[in-house]
Amino acid sequence: MKSETDSRSIPGPGAKIIVVDRTTELADRFREVLPDLDHESEVMACLRVSDVVDMLDGDQRPTVLVAGPGIVTRSGLARLELLHDNCPHLVIVLAFTRRPSAAVRDIVRAGAVDMIQLPADDTVVVASMNRAVGLAFRGVASAAVAAAIAAPGAEADSTTPLRRKGMVVTLASATGGCGKTFLATNLAYLLSRVPDHKVCIVDLDLQFGEVSTTLHLRPKYTICDALAHEDDSIDLKDVINDYVVRHESGIAVLAAPRDPSEADRIEPPDVTRILQAVRANFDTVIVDTPPYLSEVVLAAFDMSDSLYAIATLDLPSVRNMGVFLSTMERLKIPADNVRLILNKAERDVGIDVDQVRKLFPQGFSAVLPYAKEVSKSINLGLPVVAASPTSDISKRIIGGFRELTGHGDADAAAATPPATGWRRFMHRQSSTAPAVVGS
Repeated sequence: MKSETDSRSIPGPGAKIIVVDRTTELADRFREVLPDLDHESEVMACLRVSDVVDMLDGDQRPTVLVAGPGIVTRSGLARLELLHDNCPHLVIVLAFTRRPSAAVRDIVRAGAVDMIQLPADDTVVVASMNRAVGLAFRGVASAAVAAAIAAPGAEADSTTPLRRKGMVVTLASATGGCGKTFLATNLAYLLSRVPDHKVCIVDLDLQFGEVSTTLHLRPKYTICDALAHEDDSIDLKDVINDYVVRHESGIAVLAAPRDPSEADRIEPPDVTRILQAVRANFDTVIVDTPPYLSEVVLAAFDMSDSLYAIATLDLPSVRNMGVFLSTMERLKIPADNVRLILNKAERDVGIDVDQVRKLFPQGFSAVLPYAKEVSKSINLGLPVVAASPTSDISKRIIGGFRELTGHGDADAAAATPPATGWRRFMHRQSSTAPAVVGS
């Protein structure tokens, strides 16, 4: 997500104020008081907590993070806690319209040094920012002293960037049977063919997840086991690889719970912890979700860089997609991050693709037909783009995900010889992979 920066942007010793909220209105409000602050400062708008790390990358200026009303929620405070743990010198201020219902310990763990009740007078905002910026300057100075003590005679390295986190792609729908898991495994396979690209599917359909079944995997551990990992001396991101199961193609899977009753134990902050840990280890994280909206699913949406909404060619599914998109708009999910896919399209079923396209002017990234190759690929435990790379549906999937996978040359895929079995297919990878993915 690109930030919106005030025209008074200054290099060097100036302070940076990052305002993270569902919209940029709060950032505009803070820009109004910039002339009254004690220190030269820059205001940057950010729509998600997960984007803050990228905005801090390589920037050693004193920084204040203002979390707006859309972020000051239970799951939002959990994300702020993780951010504060990774960036302890970041000064955090909470701005809210209604006092958060969270426990005081959750607010403290989030690293908040001040709270602003909105709407607030200029004098209140200025006083809060002057205190916060002052703390940020002292924090940077303390860090420099600590670095000098730790390495006598050596200058503190201010050029080492923070590790850029992996991209999170979520597949969702408001109706069951739309093919989320099918598309998640195929997207994962395409990304796994990109050289040196590590991809993991997180099965967030916590009651009836099917990613492992679709890929014929028998996971030893599940997402519940990963969350049960309690060791203050070891960060979850350092051990998350121990809890994934790997497909022969190289795709990693963090499996859904074995027992549907275990789903009740997983809460939005847990999803944040898991996705933070996985994206620290993989280039792309693909999240497969259940066919409904819940706080757990919304926590995944908050961390997603791209969201694919899927429907099938029937009236209830099309109607529910409209409701789903309206809900996304009310939740301030950026429309630019949302892509649509129409799956299982058939002729002569009382509704046609052109009618549906008129209802969704943003268009579809892909329109996928019913295809017998899909059932065959599932029986083989393979994504269809691997089992039948020359089929029409494989070409359409490749084209639909071109934005994420690179060029995704569907015509080149047509030249790939068909697979007749997993072992035989694996022996052909060195020659067929470029044809499937493109370069």
